[in-house]
Amino acid sequence: MSSLDVQYVQDRLTQAKCAVCKKSRFGIDSRSMKEDGEWKGICLDCFYHFPIYTDMEFYLRIQPDVQYWLKEISCPLCSHRGVTLDFRIVMSVRESRYFVTCEHCRHSFTELSFLEVFE
Repeated sequence: MSSLDVQYVQDRLTQAKCAVCKKSRFGIDSRSMKEDGEWKGICLDCFYHFPIYTDMEFYLRIQPDVQYWLKEISCPLCSHRGVTLDFRIVMSVRESRYFVTCEHCRHSFTELSFLEVFE
């Protein structure tokens, strides 16, 4: 199971918007939490479901280009480059978000991933 705290992930999800209703109230279905780090998120307003991936160590091993991309992301608070990937969501086929933390000032924010978007 992932080492991330469910409440921490749920609090960070408010930084995203639902693909259907565009609101930011989310929950995590604890029954869906798998050993491989895949969880199910749910919008508390329209009940839209989406996957949450918390095993970033495995993800970074199978997607080596992401590590290089993370080094180039600038923090919106301190402008330093380089972030750590905390977890990621696939909100829809057109929107995947990385939840990252600045390595310099520890500011947490989201970054839209263009690597997983399908048109």
